[in-house]
Amino acid sequence: MQSINRANTNSLWSSVLVECLYRCGLRHVVVSPGSRSAPLTVAFAAHGNIEAIPVLDERSAGFFALGLAKQNHKPVALVCTSGTAAANYFPAVIEASESRVPLLVLTGDRPPELRDCGAGQTIDQIRLYGNYPVFQEEMELPNNAPGDLENLKHKIVAAYKQALSGPVHLNCPFRDPLSPIEDGSTDAVPELGESFFSNVLAPQNVEKKASDPISISRRKGIIICGTEMPEDPESYCAHVSQLSQESDWPVLADGLSPVRNYAHLQKSLVTTYDLLLRNSNLRETLRPEYVIALGPLPTSKELRKWLTESAGEMYHVNRTGKNLDPTGTVVQVLDVPVEDVASCFSFIEQADRDYVDNWSQFHLKAIDALTAAFNAEDAQSFEGSIAWKLPQYLPTGTPVFVASSMPIRDVEYFWPSNGNEFQMYASRGANGIDGTLSTALGVAFENQPSILLTGDLAFLHDSNGLLIRQKFKGHLTIILINNRGGGIFNHLPVSQFEPPFEEFFATPQDVDLKPLVESTGCDYVKLDRLDDLPGMVSTLPKSGIRVIEVETDRHRDSEYRRKIFKEISQSLL
Repeated sequence: MQSINRANTNSLWSSVLVECLYRCGLRHVVVSPGSRSAPLTVAFAAHGNIEAIPVLDERSAGFFALGLAKQNHKPVALVCTSGTAAANYFPAVIEASESRVPLLVLTGDRPPELRDCGAGQTIDQIRLYGNYPVFQEEMELPNNAPGDLENLKHKIVAAYKQALSGPVHLNCPFRDPLSPIEDGSTDAVPELGESFFSNVLAPQNVEKKASDPISISRRKGIIICGTEMPEDPESYCAHVSQLSQESDWPVLADGLSPVRNYAHLQKSLVTTYDLLLRNSNLRETLRPEYVIALGPLPTSKELRKWLTESAGEMYHVNRTGKNLDPTGTVVQVLDVPVEDVASCFSFIEQADRDYVDNWSQFHLKAIDALTAAFNAEDAQSFEGSIAWKLPQYLPTGTPVFVASSMPIRDVEYFWPSNGNEFQMYASRGANGIDGTLSTALGVAFENQPSILLTGDLAFLHDSNGLLIRQKFKGHLTIILINNRGGGIFNHLPVSQFEPPFEEFFATPQDVDLKPLVESTGCDYVKLDRLDDLPGMVSTLPKSGIRVIEVETDRHRDSEYRRKIFKEISQSLL
């Protein structure tokens, strides 16, 4: 076991806390500098089996830990000092809460006697993150009494178990001395050997099993796979395939769903549903009677509106404990793992063959139309073609993080089905652009070479994330689509109102990205044309951070996107 630091009470208490977390399963902690959290930082830094990663900016640190937790599907700890340092974790805590990512936030704090009295770097940190943590507690001041150390063990095990399903906040007050200065305060404490920690075991989530199967008709139904990012994507896709075969229903898969990248496991896969549903006749032809939705719904607004209008009975497989139904059509939420989904249903009657065939035939028509559209000369400089062509060139199994706003939508619209087993990631809990770069770096850390597909505003919003370069292990290539503003807003009604549209919504920027990127020691290259991108990504470097800037025309691209939608959807019938 790791040696326990007995320099003083704070050192002993923090060492016990860290050793307990290790035995629970913690392997990574992201630490930002500060004095009040020093006992925790020293204990984590000294533990040889937990990797401590220093990140200067707490907001970037929070999102880096979020990405690392997304990659490993295990809790990652965060440590910071008191005051506004802790407040900078808030956006990452919100995203972790909304998407149920395991995070363990440890904030250093002043002792009670130094609160509300003008002491420096002190704010009210009790319930600092509101109702977003799945569990939160104010820890007692460190005490070396045997009963208090025993109680600390139980609290840490309980907190870690809670963190398996979302963010946990432990506020940790400390009195001086904050550094590991020997003061004799632990001389009378017995040695804490293996027997003291023997009852600290890694907690496990208890899976809920399916109850009696639900009888539903096979006639007209669909399966929807949303933005779920499972730990074992191949197993997930195999169970989706089983459900599709037993129901004889088509599978509509979001661009983030592993189903699109394990297409060889699916018999009836539809990726063009957003295009199909822009045709008013098809909206009626394809109306379902039953829907089985797995995880959060896809991004597509057209799909969500159509589900609301169709009013089919939806069974929502949802393990987050949250209401994830914006359509108002869910008749039952099933809190079961995907492995048990097929056993939840008993399908009666036969599927409507015409209905099932319509999905397949119109999907193939849409794919043919998209292929023709992207082969046209006008599409060669269209930013949406990156999402269409990228799967053809990336190495098999590449982790791909997709930024919110326009990139995530282009991936849903255009990312084709394939069997290349890409690992897709995004922040679709709160759907914000904050922390995009840092989260992607967390996904790429000690992982195989990875890709971030982002717009310029999302990148600039988190450009501090590049400061991790010296401590970063792995490789991230950032495909930075620079259309000098927020392209998503060009597709909203507010774009028709000028002023104030361009200045206050599109927020155009004119940053010279080359010196910004290179000032942090990262690599930068600017593409003259999109045709050069395949050669840059077909083989990825093994280490470092690289930015590939691709300049596009925001106004032209928004018009071209509308043109594709209109021409293809109208040509289907």
